[in-house]
Amino acid sequence: MLSIRNENVYMESNIKKIIRTIKSRQYDLACEYLHQEMIENDHSAQVYNLLGVISEYKGDVLLAIKYYRAAYVFDPTYKAADRNLEKLTSFFYRFDEESIEYGDSMEKEHQRFHFVNHNSMNIGHLKLMR
Repeated sequence: MLSIRNENVYMESNIKKIIRTIKSRQYDLACEYLHQEMIENDHSAQVYNLLGVISEYKGDVLLAIKYYRAAYVFDPTYKAADRNLEKLTSFFYRFDEESIEYGDSMEKEHQRFHFVNHNSMNIGHLKLMR
């Protein structure tokens, strides 16, 4: 159990490093990092989403759509890929760096606004933080 948690922490730190690399416009280096992550976990929605982000930055919209679809197939609950795919397949699409979802902020946002409250029978209820 501890090794799985360590792997998740390690992967999360690598993903953050990759996102920083993409934001600094070092796309080739970010692709190398992502390919190394694919060796560890070839079914990671985060990896394919970030490959789509790089393709979108490079202007290859069709390849970005393929990567976002692959991310969605691997994890249909991964909101970043879903939103990126929805944005790219929109009739009114135009590249906007502000609208790209890297996948790092949405999950944190979800965790910040909700918590589980247990009642006297130890049944958890999802509540919105105020």
